Amino acid sequence: MASIDHPVVIDGVLKEIGDRLFYETVRPIKQMPRRTMTGVFRLPKHQPVKRDVHYIQRKLSFTARRFPEVMVKISGGPKGMAHIKAHLEYISRNGQLKLESEDGAIWGGKDELKDLQDQWRYGGYPIVEDTSKQAFNVILSMPPGTDRAAVTVAAREFAHQEFRLNYSYVFATHDDEKHPHVHLCVKAMGKDGVRLNPRKADLQRWREIFADRLRANGIEANATRRPVRGVTKRPRKQAVVHLEKRGFKSHHREALTQAATAFIRNGNGSPFSNPLRPQILRARQFVVASWNAIGHALQGQGEGQLSSDVKAFVEALPPAESIGERLEQQLRAQINQKKKDKGVDR
Repeated sequence: MASIDHPVVIDGVLKEIGDRLFYETVRPIKQMPRRTMTGVFRLPKHQPVKRDVHYIQRKLSFTARRFPEVMVKISGGPKGMAHIKAHLEYISRNGQLKLESEDGAIWGGKDELKDLQDQWRYGGYPIVEDTSKQAFNVILSMPPGTDRAAVTVAAREFAHQEFRLNYSYVFATHDDEKHPHVHLCVKAMGKDGVRLNPRKADLQRWREIFADRLRANGIEANATRRPVRGVTKRPRKQAVVHLEKRGFKSHHREALTQAATAFIRNGNGSPFSNPLRPQILRARQFVVASWNAIGHALQGQGEGQLSSDVKAFVEALPPAESIGERLEQQLRAQINQKKKDKGVDR
């Protein structure tokens, strides 16, 4: 029987556990052939990411060392030319910012923006007014302080790799906010008549491609799912972010605070009982067990430094709790402190 210290066995452990940890089991969905407007049956094809043991080890290293996480998000899907026009005007700041298309052409100014809209409306497969999405609005972003030029180059290379052969797109870089980010608008109908239909697994692949392009341009970047990093807090919705930028106040947290305070003071238990908490805890147990097994395998392979990084990473994982649960703990602590202070005063 082979020893656990045998390199082949250890590589197998890293590959098996790493695959389960970093990549969700995606249930395959049977794709039916789609008839194009030319009568040809085609389906979009993507080369699978080659995830060998060396790829998994790099992924482990990036995650344990807490490389900045990329964000790739579909922020909307216009259902007609009017909505596409409004979005192109938004990302180009009404023609003040230049848009770059899949063929490298630059579109600037209101007149060229109108020409671009006409090209999208009538060129190839025309934009129709119906209930289906005619385009996808994608945001590619990195944390504040990331080199903005590198983000633009990486976004260009990502779009070129993923869409250029079959889908029309334009993108613009926004430099007026803390987070360097690029807005990418992709026409939904492909040049072969097949519609773009991104799923959850596609979004993860997009994140990995974007992170890879950033690293190729000298930027530390990673693309892992939130549970793998011990993150239970969901990002704020885009609508709330934009409202706050415009000076409006989101009342969601204020309402949570008021509800929690009333429950706690009245002694009614927890206002934030989460029916998904058992699932969250099971997911955390799986993540911790996987990381620990990986650390052990690395130690046996003589990868002492990476094994130490993995151990430190696991020890620093935040508690598996929701925003509401954290808020409740903070409020309870504040109320208890006030009671103690009143007792001292007496």
